[in-house]
Amino acid sequence: MSVSAPLRSTVVDVDLDAVAANLDALKKRGGAEVIAVVKDDAYGHGVEAVAETLAEAGAVMLAVFTVEEALVLRRAGIAAPVLVLSGVSDRAEADAALAADCALVVWDLERARLIDEAAAAAGRTARVHFKVDTGLSRLGAPVADAPARLKSIRALRHLEVEGLFTHLATADEPDVSSDRAQLARFADVLRAVSDVPRLVHAAASAGVAAFGPIPGCTAIRPGVSLYGLHAARHLEGALTLRPALEWRSRIHRIAAVPKGGGVSYGLEYRMPRDGRIATAPVGYGDGLPRLLGRRGRVLVGGRALLFAGRVAMDLVMLDVTDLPATREGDEVVVIGAQDGGRQTADDLARAAGTISYEIVVGIRRRVPRRYHRGGRVVALRTLADGYRRL
Repeated sequence: MSVSAPLRSTVVDVDLDAVAANLDALKKRGGAEVIAVVKDDAYGHGVEAVAETLAEAGAVMLAVFTVEEALVLRRAGIAAPVLVLSGVSDRAEADAALAADCALVVWDLERARLIDEAAAAAGRTARVHFKVDTGLSRLGAPVADAPARLKSIRALRHLEVEGLFTHLATADEPDVSSDRAQLARFADVLRAVSDVPRLVHAAASAGVAAFGPIPGCTAIRPGVSLYGLHAARHLEGALTLRPALEWRSRIHRIAAVPKGGGVSYGLEYRMPRDGRIATAPVGYGDGLPRLLGRRGRVLVGGRALLFAGRVAMDLVMLDVTDLPATREGDEVVVIGAQDGGRQTADDLARAAGTISYEIVVGIRRRVPRRYHRGGRVVALRTLADGYRRL
């Protein structure tokens, strides 16, 4: 398999230098250590190469959501500290997390006892981060109960509380008054706690952009902005970020279709005149939202073209009648730049009525990833061969 052609013409390229630069920008803006969130396959970028890059670039810890995601990191040879944000729900999860030397999130005594018992059986001390629900109403200890719960958890013999944190609900909104109220509640908890843990964190990507350094916090917990994506349009001026991901395909076939001829399933698109339809091998089976068939675009020859009809599982069609120079094998850009044109994950997200997070997370594993550093490809990940460094 060659470096330039990893088994198919639809491919994602990830700039690892951009990932490292984004970490540095976030660290400077937040004025604190970085717990780098690499959950959901590093937001679709591919966790093996991204996690290794972030650890080398100075992240104090990596964060995933599930224990199984943590095991993927360990099996890839990544030894950096890892935090499992979901915590654990049963003994098997606790045993696996401890065997992989992961820190776990807790918010109640019952879950903490489960981890303590697993740690005692393994003859080790488990590291935990205590989560406080300051207003998101999702996970965490209620503010009124948090100091007492933390004290009880600290009394367990086989646990070490190394972190204390909360999560903000509206940091990506123009009005952050609710977040300010959350931070005030969090500050109350910190004041009520003796011996505050080493890592205190509240801000994710949006919070870092919106607030900068937060008094009492020693870490930040960014996710999407590590990959060069802003949490909201109005926050774009707060951080200088470099998008890390480009997604491209190539035209497989061009065919003449007469005026009135139908294109794609349902024949919803009808040719307005005699013309040409190009077919590219990328579809919702690769993570391109089917909804984009009505409003989405890709770049061909630097021009943004609407899809001609529905997005299929494996293919999209494009009306290239007005681009007579287009040939089979020409590049199709889903995310990235081409001949003066550019399309971003945010552009696709707006067309699909969603957020950029969902677009990049949705790129499926069957799309090969190429990883670049210093202008050269340093690693590949394909469905057939998995991840390998070059």
